[in-house]
Amino acid sequence: MSEAKAPATSMSDAAYAFDEEVLKDVRNNKVWMQDPKYFKKVIVSPAATMKMLNHANSGVEKGIKAGGKPVEIMGLIMGRPSTGTDRDAGDAHTLVVTDCFPLPIEGAETRVLADDAEVINYMISLGEAVEQTRKEKFMGWYHSHPFDVEVHSHCFLSATDVSTQLQWQRSEDPHGNPWLAIVLDPLRSLAKKRPEMGAFRVYPPEFAAPVNETPDGTIVTDESARLERWGNCWNRYYTLEIDYFMSSLGSQVVSVLSEEFLWMRTLSSNTMQERENRDRFSERIQLLANKLDGCEAHLMPRVGRSASRIGEYYVPEKQQSHKEAEESALDKITQAANELAIENSLGQELQVTKKALFNDKK
Repeated sequence: MSEAKAPATSMSDAAYAFDEEVLKDVRNNKVWMQDPKYFKKVIVSPAATMKMLNHANSGVEKGIKAGGKPVEIMGLIMGRPSTGTDRDAGDAHTLVVTDCFPLPIEGAETRVLADDAEVINYMISLGEAVEQTRKEKFMGWYHSHPFDVEVHSHCFLSATDVSTQLQWQRSEDPHGNPWLAIVLDPLRSLAKKRPEMGAFRVYPPEFAAPVNETPDGTIVTDESARLERWGNCWNRYYTLEIDYFMSSLGSQVVSVLSEEFLWMRTLSSNTMQERENRDRFSERIQLLANKLDGCEAHLMPRVGRSASRIGEYYVPEKQQSHKEAEESALDKITQAANELAIENSLGQELQVTKKALFNDKK
């Protein structure tokens, strides 16, 4: 009888089995204090990813069931800076996220804060309890931006987020614990069928970011474009590349599940008919219709010309200054409508494929 083979080792396993003495030296050296953009990348475990997304989706469901808008949620991230050695995952400019813990905090569209005394005491107690049994520390926070799906992702830091992150960095960075912020876009994640999240760190107040450089490192001179994508504080923080890691054993489990279960679920399910997806799709169409009505309100009736709906309007000379803004708004609505159409078409194509494979009788 042949012996069972042990799971093959991989560099991803190093994210869980790191050298604690080397990590201690990294925390003591605090090299990130000398460079505001020292960290370039974040690697996230599957467990942390799923827990954050599930928490964010629970806020969406809770708000909708209550008859209102989706609720913002917040939690803490557990992990560490990479040691940068050959035995560790990632280089010295990488942060490793291994787990997360939801907090009993809810917010609105404008802010989500942990400023309640009971919540703060809960965070302290949770941190003390977890660090007694785990090698990592709480090294960041996450929250959601459950706003309506648009052309751009809603993964950015608001003014309140920047202020909160800066306070944490001032408190934790000097003590060997570089602090990270992760923002999730749950509605876009549901619509696109993939995790939509962003990882950020803020600049210290004395640091001047390069002129016109947005958080992702690109140069954008259009102020409205910068504000729309990155918020009012677009020049006060930067993004980190996000990647994912999985242990060799975890990879084997996922492979087995994919072969034995996930493919059956994919073939037997119809996400288009799920109640939540139907409701959200209708809401997104209604939102586009409302935006179109808003655009038409700025246009004047065109008399004695074409009777078609498109030809009924024109922009008078005195309103030429608004023409570019109007066209920009229409372009964004068109892009959003195209995305909706593509999502619906892909769903229909999937159902047609299933029917052709399993239901058609020859």
